[in-house]
Amino acid sequence: MASRERLLVAAAAEFAARGFAGAKVDRIAAKAGLNKAMIYYHFRNKAALYREILAGVFRSAANAVAAEVRPEAPVDDQVRQFVRAIAREAAGRPHFASMWLRELADGGTHIDPPVLEQMRRVLAGLSGIIARGIDTGDFRPVQPLVVQLTVVGPILMLAASAPTRDRLSRLDGAFASAGLDDLLPYIECGAIGALRGLTDTAVSHASLSGRSRT
Repeated sequence: MASRERLLVAAAAEFAARGFAGAKVDRIAAKAGLNKAMIYYHFRNKAALYREILAGVFRSAANAVAAEVRPEAPVDDQVRQFVRAIAREAAGRPHFASMWLRELADGGTHIDPPVLEQMRRVLAGLSGIIARGIDTGDFRPVQPLVVQLTVVGPILMLAASAPTRDRLSRLDGAFASAGLDDLLPYIECGAIGALRGLTDTAVSHASLSGRSRT
């Protein structure tokens, strides 16, 4: 792995564990097995390194959505493709959930225009799906950001709560820790139902029927 990528991986773990303020470039360099000077060579400073991680995650997610969502597919399937693309990105970046939730709790002070642009690209992918669904008469007009929050929120919470869920499952086996595959059908069902304006019963029937066709 190239030195730049090693720094990004090490920094994501450090920022997730300690937040931006508590993270130390010395620890990041040590985890990456590199001299601290390499951080300044590749990223100028700690803030630039932090923002590159944020922008990189959303850039990768936007690219995944663009690659995996098929505009010619039924719109319900496009929603599922969007959800699965986001879920795969999250699964491949285990430290991002804690890092992102810390950033939001701090008021998003490090979300600069380049990060916002990559976030906009992800949202634009979902907006396109919704627009196509409205055109076909399958979806009702909704705020895309609200739909995206219903998709991303549970995925992030599942990842960030892993240590607590593991402790709970050891306390009571009835609460065995669930995985991402257990969560995704609920997210898909909720998103499709909200877009279609269905009741809970109709949502479940429509979503499960759609899944049986894919």
